[in-house]
Amino acid sequence: MSIVTLPFLVVPPTKEHTATVICVHGIGDDGRGWNPLTNELAPALPHVKWVLPHAPQRPVTVYNKEWLRAWFDMSSFSFTENEDTSGMLDAVRKLDALVKTEVDAGIPQERIVLSGFSQGGALVLLSGLGGRAVRDGGEGWKLAGVVVMSGWLPLRDRFKSLISPHALTMPVFWGHGTDDPLVRYSFGRKSAEILKDQVGLALRWGDRGEAERAAFGSAGVSFMGYDGMLHAACSKERADLKEFLKRVIPDNHSG
Repeated sequence: MSIVTLPFLVVPPTKEHTATVICVHGIGDDGRGWNPLTNELAPALPHVKWVLPHAPQRPVTVYNKEWLRAWFDMSSFSFTENEDTSGMLDAVRKLDALVKTEVDAGIPQERIVLSGFSQGGALVLLSGLGGRAVRDGGEGWKLAGVVVMSGWLPLRDRFKSLISPHALTMPVFWGHGTDDPLVRYSFGRKSAEILKDQVGLALRWGDRGEAERAAFGSAGVSFMGYDGMLHAACSKERADLKEFLKRVIPDNHSG
């Protein structure tokens, strides 16, 4: 049985609850960091419950062992050296408990989105696309979608061996700033290319044409680059996120 151990905030729906978005923050933040964005998006998605968990505090190696809220340890900003696999898998189990709570409350897993910023983006890729290899039993969730904002692909050298049978049909929105000084834009693009070349997900450069935009929210990765954006979320990215959510978890009882 999965037991929720994470503290979390909730932004409740304003009409019948038919979908849930779980928003996973980055290092040094907590669930409240998502509040401005969820408050901005909530009026357009009144059927959505927003769950904003807080990561546990832990010493983070790359920050000189300072105790910060973090989903797993990081040894460097290369993001590929000495990855904290056990910490990642523990965090996946914690997110699983949140998803299971929503499913047990009557929300189909196909109406749940995992959304993450920075380290949270790395975690939701592992949790949302990972299968039995990253969790205690179960083949993984068949979610409505996964959102990665300024994130990266964790365990990239063996990610293919970790995926669930649902991964290839999962819609993924990936937004990244071209001037991100922390998780470089080129690194984000390379992560998306690995999902295509090594894992087999469809990959669309979503800002390139009408066909790509029309496919936004369908199976595979829609990678959106935002000119001049740093390690943050600009108004264009927030608008694209709103559109993605409206497509993958539409309000089926509007009117």
